[in-house]
Amino acid sequence: MSTPIRVVPSPSVDYEMTAEALAALGLGRHDHPVEQAPNEAIWLTPDAGTVVRWVQEDLIDVRYVAVLGADAVALAERIRTAIPTDDIARLRARAMADREPDVLIDVLYRTAVVAWSGYDTEAFALLRWGLHDPDPLIRRVALLAVSITGWNEFAGLLDEVSAADPDDDVRDQAARVRELVLSGT
Repeated sequence: MSTPIRVVPSPSVDYEMTAEALAALGLGRHDHPVEQAPNEAIWLTPDAGTVVRWVQEDLIDVRYVAVLGADAVALAERIRTAIPTDDIARLRARAMADREPDVLIDVLYRTAVVAWSGYDTEAFALLRWGLHDPDPLIRRVALLAVSITGWNEFAGLLDEVSAADPDDDVRDQAARVRELVLSGT
């Protein structure tokens, strides 16, 4: 089975807006609709060849849709044109424009989800930047984001962080994340 393509709606896009856009694209709701926004919902293309899953990831407070199936690439692009979405360039611009910790945390988590489908040099650079932030909280969030990507390309950088970061918790977490990404889990 191939890796789903993840489309991350901009923070202003809620479940209802996404559901309306998916319906307008001709997708049918597969599971039972509920009164409030669910943590997960499923839509299918009319031929049932492609599935779209709405996911509310509470741990990192990011909503995304995962597209999988025969028409995943084209459908993901249609979704991106139907609703405002995040990409690495927008996330980098948001981080540069607003240095508040809440914004940086959101940017790092969203970067991990946007880039989840495969290694991306721009996403790597943005997460690397987070690993060097002066605030240890931001560095720890960047480490969690790195663990979400699972990219072993971070191994050397994680070695450096685990050996030289001034914060004990960051060093310990970096060592654990290094083990995780190298194990492929």
